[in-house]
Amino acid sequence: MGAFGLGVASFYLNFLYRALGFDEFSIGLLAGAQAMGVVGGAIPAAAFTRGRSRRAAIIAGGTLTGVGIVGILIFNALLPLFLSAALVGFGGIIASSSGAALLADATDAARRATRFGQQVALGTTAAFMSSALAGALATPVAGLLGAHPGDPLVLRALVATGGMIAALSIVPVLAIQSVRVGHETLAAPRRNDLVRRFLVIETLFGFGAGSFLPFLNLFFADRYGIPFGALGLLLGILAVSGSLGALVHGRFIAARLGAIPSIVLVEALSLPFALVAAFTGELGIAVAALAVRHFLMFGASGTVNAFQLSSFTPAERAGANALFALAWSAANAVGAIVSGAVRAAIGPAGFTVNLLTLVVAYGLAAFATWRLFAGHEPAGDVVLSAVAAPDSPA
Repeated sequence: MGAFGLGVASFYLNFLYRALGFDEFSIGLLAGAQAMGVVGGAIPAAAFTRGRSRRAAIIAGGTLTGVGIVGILIFNALLPLFLSAALVGFGGIIASSSGAALLADATDAARRATRFGQQVALGTTAAFMSSALAGALATPVAGLLGAHPGDPLVLRALVATGGMIAALSIVPVLAIQSVRVGHETLAAPRRNDLVRRFLVIETLFGFGAGSFLPFLNLFFADRYGIPFGALGLLLGILAVSGSLGALVHGRFIAARLGAIPSIVLVEALSLPFALVAAFTGELGIAVAALAVRHFLMFGASGTVNAFQLSSFTPAERAGANALFALAWSAANAVGAIVSGAVRAAIGPAGFTVNLLTLVVAYGLAAFATWRLFAGHEPAGDVVLSAVAAPDSPA
């Protein structure tokens, strides 16, 4: 429910910023603001959960996210919009860190990759539904308000609709048993060498993702002139492709090849399809190429998450998840800002540069993943002694 509602809201954010008169650099800055909020909230996300239940942390984070959405709806100037978008990220990391730790704690190690893949699949399915609904809502909402679909009033109404849907996600959260997570079950990750290696990977992926993915809607709208209704269906196709990939990877590919070989394989295979999308002028080819890329990369994401969290003890997982989110989001924010600056400088051709940046960053990340983790076996579910855990031998 939360992913569905936020998907509806996110669908229109870049168009809202443009309708308010912001240039491409400012849009990139606002897209990066949410990631910057994650950076600012990563450490509080780990600290807040001490002595509190996972449910309390998820509710608190969701509330802050809601306040940020309200700010986006009521402000017009760059600074308050930037702060509001940052608050969305700040609250989101508090909720998602506890949610990821909760899922990991409730899943045995053997099934964790499959379970995280199912979670990604649910999220991408929600993204499909939200994209299709968001695109279809533009015309009737515009008619109801007596304005053009691209008018700021209409776009704000659509963002508000998504926010209200997301707020309903509190209902299932309230059903989670409120069990305090004691101080002794929360600790900073102590495998320093292992943490540093994961941070390298997250930084590369974050920068590459930030260079293009936040502007996928603008890519189709600007390069191919796609209206809102059709745009929702196109983004929905990509989401379904990612959902299928998430289901297939953990259950079939990772189970047969192992985590790291399966991750590196699909990451490498995704790169040619991103290159095709960068240079083609044909809409159908671009959609097909990006759909295959989504199938591969979203497929790997659940396995990556499971591999990371399985490498740390239950006490370390919330902190590790927050640190990795911090690194990914800091790099993502930089990538988004640089991406906006590139498009502001060279116009629509900047999307080609943005995709090439993604390809280079993801290629380096795939290489680094193999080099740094080919010999690593996660051991976070092994009962450890009271002595600080040693670094991974790999």
